[in-house]
Amino acid sequence: METKSRKTLQSPGSGIGAFTASGHSRCLAFSDLKLNPSIFVYNYPELEQVCKLKGTTKLGYTALALCDTGPYLVCASSMPDHTISLWNWESSVLLCSHPLLGEDVTALVFNPMNWCQIGAVNLRSLTIWNVERCDDYHLMKPSAVDLPAADGSVTECEANLSCMLSRKLTHLGPQMPISAIAGLSGDRADDFVPLKQIKPKLCPSAICWSTSSDLYVGSKEGFLLCVDPDTLLVSVLYKPQTELNPTDDSKTSLQEGSFQSLVIQDCNVFAAGMEGILRNIQIKGNKLEVVQTWALEEAASSICFPPDGETLLIVSNTVSVYIL
Repeated sequence: METKSRKTLQSPGSGIGAFTASGHSRCLAFSDLKLNPSIFVYNYPELEQVCKLKGTTKLGYTALALCDTGPYLVCASSMPDHTISLWNWESSVLLCSHPLLGEDVTALVFNPMNWCQIGAVNLRSLTIWNVERCDDYHLMKPSAVDLPAADGSVTECEANLSCMLSRKLTHLGPQMPISAIAGLSGDRADDFVPLKQIKPKLCPSAICWSTSSDLYVGSKEGFLLCVDPDTLLVSVLYKPQTELNPTDDSKTSLQEGSFQSLVIQDCNVFAAGMEGILRNIQIKGNKLEVVQTWALEEAASSICFPPDGETLLIVSNTVSVYIL
């Protein structure tokens, strides 16, 4: 950034698919665009190939992430595999993998304070993957985060009627649990919820980890959430329908819009949305304040801090790079 010099790297495969980079480990990784694709890891700034990872994916990868504190790379494959895999890229060893639920993962992020926790987002859900290790054996376990409803409220299932059944006959006959009325049986019958009671959930669109291992989540609806990865409790930090301080709209109003990218530095969260506005959001406990906003010429697709933490890089949808 100081010399403004540029380097060009020609992909050894057929184009570049998913891409990721780590300024702390000074390396970058990308997949190629072909059947049975590979993942290439290069060092920086030498741009020399370190390894080539060959998995079992047939069509391609949707997301990659490099760990800042170890030689680990996590990747998510698209259909028909739909698998999340963890690699040791230094030794080119596949440590473990786990099937996904059939939807493409759009973002993967390692916890910078604990590489054994990985945040994964698709268009409808948020999952925290915990890596368990015993000597050389690794195992990935998913923990699905129960996101609030689209209006920001916490959804609560009705109590299971099978625990409250009485022997008294009602006007309509004997009392029956909802699962029995629906004709269901088995271990998951008690978790059945009628369609009319199901509320649409928030759709996560951006995630980032803090130095205290909290996971911040931005949604397409304009909500900002904080998730405790151990208890999976979700706190709503901001609802777009309300204003934080009506007396000073220029500093505290988040305005309507979705979160496209999030990055955190100390107690400040920088958020960019599709409306072309970058915000510096200061968080103190459960209190949130927008201390500064910038109007961009175009919507930002991603934002990131280099290792020095003094410069914010902004990449737009038209491959323009801004330095803030």
